[in-house]
Amino acid sequence: MVNIKHVRASNAGLVAKPPGIVALFIGGTSGTGMGTLKQFTQNANAPKIYIVGRSQRSATPLLDELKSLNPNGTFVFLQTEISLIRNVDKICREISSKEKQMDLVVLSTGYLTFAGRQETDEGIDTLAALSYYIRLRAVANLLPLLNASPSPRVMSILAGGNESAIDLTDLENRKKHTLIISAVTSTTQTTLAFEELAKANPAIAFAHVYPGFVNTGQMQRFMQTASGIWAWPAWVVQKTVVPLVSLFAQTPDSVGERLLFIATSARFPPANGKGEGAGFAVALPKGVKVAKSSVEEGGKGNGVYRLNNIGESAPESAVLVDYRKQGAGRTVWKSTQGVWERALTMAT
Repeated sequence: MVNIKHVRASNAGLVAKPPGIVALFIGGTSGTGMGTLKQFTQNANAPKIYIVGRSQRSATPLLDELKSLNPNGTFVFLQTEISLIRNVDKICREISSKEKQMDLVVLSTGYLTFAGRQETDEGIDTLAALSYYIRLRAVANLLPLLNASPSPRVMSILAGGNESAIDLTDLENRKKHTLIISAVTSTTQTTLAFEELAKANPAIAFAHVYPGFVNTGQMQRFMQTASGIWAWPAWVVQKTVVPLVSLFAQTPDSVGERLLFIATSARFPPANGKGEGAGFAVALPKGVKVAKSSVEEGGKGNGVYRLNNIGESAPESAVLVDYRKQGAGRTVWKSTQGVWERALTMAT
């Protein structure tokens, strides 16, 4: 694990980079996304940050805080219901009409519920939409801007390193759906999709990160969705277990320090090898080595990083090794594009 002193020194080095780094935060109004957003704002040199959320009014205190953290920053709030593919397309068109490049995309949307499968009006399971489909849609839409950056980064905060077997014939979990199955499917699809994107976009570094247990209030909200026979046990857990476990949890601000390090350090270079000091990437602290990417051949990495709760590369997954041999990445990406196309058809 990289020492927190090195992490903070690297983050502080971001201010020495050229002004005007452009970033997009989808999910930055709460939790780990917000923690990362605040750290980025505090350390970046006159950044321009797009923040996507449901309510401009609710985000006003956050926007005021960001401005106080960095008076030289520009903060653009984009209000939308982000669980919908058509809305992702709309905000990406707006950004693309104003920007020539995108340097950083941070994705952290999501929620938990006992209610089972609930679909958006585009026919996508809401859990999957927020944790996978809208995230990858934003990345796909912004590839031209990302490739125009000298050091583009994409970071999805989910469950990197926790990939497991999934049903490649039922990636939407229509035959069998539970909260766990949905989470595992989104996790494994994220890594496989990132690996596919990295092949065609070797200048972009992709990080799939598991932040660990962070006290964001999400567990309390999750327990409050329980009903029927689950209502009483959930209430007990909410009042006893959750407060106890929260004592040992990270705060959004503390985890945000390591997430910012992942998002901006040369420790995580893209497949084309441009990392050390390139563009907005902060040079490696002394004694810190480049991280191991998800696939390495001939001493060269693929620019995709599966990172655990301390920011280290997760051990190789036998499931992923087998999936790569099967060409599962192509299967996932084709399925993902099909879901997007169907969703947009339903929306018209």
